[in-house]
Amino acid sequence: MRQFQTRQQQQHQQPVQEPVRPSAHVPARGVTAQDVENETLDRAAALWTTRRIRSFFLLLDQPLRAAQR
Repeated sequence: MRQFQTRQQQQHQQPVQEPVRPSAHVPARGVTAQDVENETLDRAAALWTTRRIRSFFLLLDQPLRAAQR
């Protein structure tokens, strides 16, 4: 019976969450030209990487040339 009471108490206890506060040392600022350029470069790098991965999988799907001979 004691185990049952302990389980009930554990189920009823909810974890305490601390409120999230913004850091005091991070000043609010607008979007700069550097931010826009960085975002553009990040997207280009992601696209390039995706194309490389697709090309790799296409090469895996091709039959071996030695097997064709």
